Amino acid sequence: MSGGNRSLEALWEKRAREFRKEVTPYFGYMGQSGFPLFLSFIVLSSAFGYIRLIRNLPSDFPITLVGVAALFMVLSWSPLRTWLTLPDIVFHTPREAEMGNYMRRSFRRSAIMTGLFGLAVLLLYWPIYRQGEGEAGFGLLLLFAAVIRAVNLLGAWKERRLAWSGIRRLLRLLRWVATGLTLAVILTSAPWQAALFLLLLAALFALLYRLPDKHAFPWERLIEEEARTRRSYYLFFGLFIDVPTMPSKAASRAYLSWVLRYIPTRHRLTYVYLYSASLVRTEIGGIILRLMVLFALILYWFSEDSWLQGWGAAAVYIVLLQLVAVQLGGLRHAHRYSVWRHVYPLPEAKRADSLLTVDRWAMAATATLMWLPAAIMLLVHGQFIPAIVALLAAYAQIWFVRPGRLRRKLAEDAEDE
Repeated sequence: MSGGNRSLEALWEKRAREFRKEVTPYFGYMGQSGFPLFLSFIVLSSAFGYIRLIRNLPSDFPITLVGVAALFMVLSWSPLRTWLTLPDIVFHTPREAEMGNYMRRSFRRSAIMTGLFGLAVLLLYWPIYRQGEGEAGFGLLLLFAAVIRAVNLLGAWKERRLAWSGIRRLLRLLRWVATGLTLAVILTSAPWQAALFLLLLAALFALLYRLPDKHAFPWERLIEEEARTRRSYYLFFGLFIDVPTMPSKAASRAYLSWVLRYIPTRHRLTYVYLYSASLVRTEIGGIILRLMVLFALILYWFSEDSWLQGWGAAAVYIVLLQLVAVQLGGLRHAHRYSVWRHVYPLPEAKRADSLLTVDRWAMAATATLMWLPAAIMLLVHGQFIPAIVALLAAYAQIWFVRPGRLRRKLAEDAEDE
């Protein structure tokens, strides 16, 4: 190995080590917040529900659909930590031909991490799969999963190199569809048929990836992806303690941005608009949406099982709502350090009230949408009281308890400034 390649590998290790050293203290603050205790509750309750499910699997349980959904998420997910930054375009572009060993470290890290996730999901799914009519053994399923994981990792790298964003999105969508179809075939067909189908799809995509124009090394795309990953880390840690400010990335989210048109253009509502736009278009809004969908599904499962006559689902609903509240609490940092507060005549006295207004309505909307799937199932089982009590308890917290806590945090932030 040449000295240049060794120096690039050392650079990879140095940056990975520095990032771990940088974020390690934040895990301590997260531990002090009680968040691990909450995760323990979720894991334990999910484990009890899982054991109860596999012991009494309904005859009409969608074994294949659940397997495709669970395995698809971990086998098609292809993150790539490269630790690259903007100055690398200047200092390391002349060494582009030597970046192979550097990137191999990133590929190895991604393959190991996602491979372990895939193995864990497959182990959880196996007791369900074996109660169906699938013909493959565990070893064969593991082999198929490893091949799909490797093909997705390679395909995601080729997509990163494509010159045109539209073509990249189209091929990524086709790769995801192909992954889902392949999993469905593996879980329902004979192993030789699944192997043939996988081989034909791999050959087809090998041809498709050869057609579009591509970059030799996608510097800008890798740097943007790395910055996005770091933003996600710091956004999460920012829920527990102040962290270094990083530039946020906005998303249009047309399915939500229509809400902004209904905010009157009044001077006193300036911060209402700004906080609403920040919620709709930044990472916070994306996290809230994903949590809402996931938690609604979890609550539906608890309600369908009628755990503790519906009171179990009501208790889980209140607990899950606290996690949404913690995530939404990061919105108070959105315009804390904005220079425009001191340049334009913004209604500074209304900032806290505006934040409380946006927070209250966002929490109320999320709480209602999370509650609906569980409420429908509880009402089907005739468990009216737990459904109504859970919603009333959520609204009481949102309207009477949470505003006071948020005001205290805003006062603490003001003292720190």
